[in-house]
Order: sequence, then structure tokens, then C-alpha cells
Amino acid sequence: MPNAAQSTPELYLVLGCFGRVDDGFVSCSGCDNRILLIGPKLYDYNGTIEYLDTCRLFDKPCFDLNAIKHIINHMQDQFDQIGIGRRLWQEKQLQLYQKFIADHRLCGLFLKLELKQGQEEPVVEEKSIKIVSTTSQRKLIAAPKLTMIRKRK
Repeated sequence: MPNAAQSTPELYLVLGCFGRVDDGFVSCSGCDNRILLIGPKLYDYNGTIEYLDTCRLFDKPCFDLNAIKHIINHMQDQFDQIGIGRRLWQEKQLQLYQKFIADHRLCGLFLKLELKQGQEEPVVEEKSIKIVSTTSQRKLIAAPKLTMIRKRK
């Protein structure tokens, strides 16, 4: 029987930007910053996963500047590491993340989840579905004819 800590996937919360090029001049080449390792050692792991699921980060990355700011600030306020006796991020780290967001807002920001290297990615199987009509008669319903009503002058 595997240990629960071994079967729990570890994820990185990644804050990054796409980069920016203006008239051939590269002002930012783009970057990814792993800002948090989300694993079983994280205090309130389940609460953190539920919050990130509520933010729909398991579905797709977040590209909205205000949503990214809110997610990071809310996580800092909500998920203190009581077992360690400190905040989720140290104050200096949080300020660096906030400065990064302010400096790179024109590059196009993203916040995403990334599976830690060395772990198997879940296999997603696509199945095709055939849709068949169950009625023997197939009638097309014609769209109603639209008429224009003129107003009197």
C-alpha cells in the first residue's frame, strides 16, 4: 500500500510573462518563476488545492492581471503555514512578486500550475461519440419569416 504522501502529486504555482518586443527591440524575453511548491508538506494542502480549483487553474492558466493579483494576495492572507510558524511567502518574496506583476503587466502575465518533474502526467483518453437520431421521421423546421414593420413619419 503506497503512502498517501507518495501518491499525492506535487505541483508548482508558476508566475510568468510572455515577453515583449517593440519594433524589433526586445524589452523582455519572457520568463517563468516557480513561486510555490504545492505538496503534501504544505500546511492545509487540501484547502490550497480546493482554492486553486475554485480559481480554475486546473483547467487553464490565468491571464487576467487583476485575478493574478487577487489570487496571490488571497493565498498569502488565507494559507498561513501554522505548522512552520510563518506566512506562505516571506514579506520580501511577496513584494518581489507584486513588483514583477507591476513591471511585466505590458508583457502579458500568466499564472499556471505545473506538474513537478519526475511525476507521471495523468493520461487523458479521448473517446468519440456517435450521435444517431432515434426517430424515423426527420423534419426540418423552417425558420419563421421576418417582416419589417415601418413606423409612420
